[in-house]
Amino acid sequence: MTKRPKLRSVANGNRICQFLAEGFSLRQIGRELGCDASAIAHWVREDQDAGGAFSQQYARAREIGFGMMSEEIIAISDANYTGPDGFVDNGAVQQARLRSDNRKWYLSKMLPRQYGDKVTQEIIGEDGSALITRIELVPVEPRQRLEELPADGDKAGEVRLFPPRLADRHSG
Repeated sequence: MTKRPKLRSVANGNRICQFLAEGFSLRQIGRELGCDASAIAHWVREDQDAGGAFSQQYARAREIGFGMMSEEIIAISDANYTGPDGFVDNGAVQQARLRSDNRKWYLSKMLPRQYGDKVTQEIIGEDGSALITRIELVPVEPRQRLEELPADGDKAGEVRLFPPRLADRHSG
């Protein structure tokens, strides 16, 4: 059984951060170093909990890698998708659109403040001013209870559940 090389070393930490800054994924880096991506992620979490320097270096390299990915989106859109026959290759255009859209989506989830959609909600009046400028409490006389209402029927003390014009339709 072959022994795996030690992952947690300064040299490997520097290599990981270099690969991240170039835009490599953790899976690609793991393949390059001969380890799982989860082992690298576990190292970063433990180092962060311990207040180590590697997690800060990793975070900075990750930011640089995201910047590289955003530049990659521009390169994808600026590429020439003309086929050998001189016409635009629609398949290549669709593939480029998919690659670009996936990168944009990923960046919007990883760095929403920088690359996400800005959603604002403003509630304003017709002339652009505030919709509600003042709320005022006005005293109102309380409603009378059904028992206190005067009877409007032939029978004294009768309580009607409907207004007078609807009560005529429902009686009888």
